[in-house]
Amino acid sequence: MKKFLLQVERNCISGALVLLPLLVFFVLLEKVWKFFQNYGEKFAHFLRLDLFLGKYATDIAGGMILLVLIYLSGFLMRLALLRRFTNWVDDKLMIFLPGYEKNKKEAEEKLNKRKKKPSTDVPILLKNGEFWQPAHLIEEDANGNAVIFVPTAPAKDQGQILIVKSTDFKKLSETTLGSLDASIKSLGKGILSFK
Repeated sequence: MKKFLLQVERNCISGALVLLPLLVFFVLLEKVWKFFQNYGEKFAHFLRLDLFLGKYATDIAGGMILLVLIYLSGFLMRLALLRRFTNWVDDKLMIFLPGYEKNKKEAEEKLNKRKKKPSTDVPILLKNGEFWQPAHLIEEDANGNAVIFVPTAPAKDQGQILIVKSTDFKKLSETTLGSLDASIKSLGKGILSFK
């Protein structure tokens, strides 16, 4: 019975830690949307959009104001003073909102994936004693040295950076980085078929 109660207590605490950041996020989102709806209603009435769009004019105009504000904020972020201020706000939010840092990193990763940056990484297998380990080849020099990144499963973006000889690994020329990363995330499933 004691084990069951401890498990219930752990589950309740874990659930609260998951739900609290989500609740705060949705409350903030609701407040921000109400703010823009208020100005959207005035803007829609000023442009007479409410005559032919009806009750949806408020939402459409508020959304347009929000998008224009986000777009203009992108230009303002180039100013060093504003960048320092937003970094300060981020630091404070990380202290007072549990899970903010993790959610921010996930959002940044998703945005970076959309930008589709060209990658110079090459999937490889690193010789490590008697076994081979999946890794990314970052760069090579003319002296036969190479910088590689060895991810720690299941996180594809955490691991070790090593400098090795070019003879200590083999390139997987028929394998993409995406399939290597997916295999690392699934704890090695599918690596045996890589070439």
